[in-house]
Amino acid sequence: MIKRLVRPATFACSLLVSTAAYAQAGKAPCGSFKKLSDGKWSVVKLVKIEHGNSSAMLSPGTIIGPGTRVSGVDMFAALEESCH
Repeated sequence: MIKRLVRPATFACSLLVSTAAYAQAGKAPCGSFKKLSDGKWSVVKLVKIEHGNSSAMLSPGTIIGPGTRVSGVDMFAALEESCH
């Protein structure tokens, strides 16, 4: 029997910043986001989100609030866990 390690989507996603620097395995590139006073996150540097066969680019000024999903990943939850 083969056992598979199953990780939540927030950890399984691969995040890339425009400078081509890779985030550490499953960690959000916190320098690409800024926490706002209302609790949401703002993208401050171009960032590419990849998860499975899906990818998306987030431009500076994009606001990430609770429940925001990008390429199947709950970005708000991932940022709260990795960057808070």
